[in-house]
Amino acid sequence: MEDSMSDEEGSLRLLTLGEIALARTVYGSSITYPRVWIHHDSYFPFKLQRKTTAMSPNGELYFRDWYCNDFSKNSFQYQHIFIHEMAHVWQYQRGIWVRMRGLASGFISYEYTFEDNKKLLDYRLEQQAQIIADYFLLRKFGLKLWLTRRGKDYEVSYVGPVDDQLNANFQKVLEGFPF
Repeated sequence: MEDSMSDEEGSLRLLTLGEIALARTVYGSSITYPRVWIHHDSYFPFKLQRKTTAMSPNGELYFRDWYCNDFSKNSFQYQHIFIHEMAHVWQYQRGIWVRMRGLASGFISYEYTFEDNKKLLDYRLEQQAQIIADYFLLRKFGLKLWLTRRGKDYEVSYVGPVDDQLNANFQKVLEGFPF
């Protein structure tokens, strides 16, 4: 992880203009961006959120070690996790009870594969967020980098075949997104 923390843990801020622009490349206007706060803190009391875990159970983002002042100006890893967490904001703002469904997410695999006729909303919440973030990573940073991140540190979670249909499969699953 990059040493990009300048604020003390316990602080919070709104999204930067760069983060809004980055998120708009994926979510368009389907998120009410001025409502989104980024906390450099644990969501749980007594700092019970693991330092390497990011969470977004209530439409706001909580980072400890992964916090930075502007995700849009950081490495692909920071942008990938930001887009993943923004998926939970998108879910929350669509009325999905992310907090309750997310409690079990630590015990559920983020891995996914593409299945016939399965659309984004047919996947579990964490898989939805991974599909969105993985496709973002593929589109913005290319196949070569995407392939090197498969299965590493919970980055790319796709476990299916990689062939000339990969882009088409993502597009099929994400058809109509953002809804």
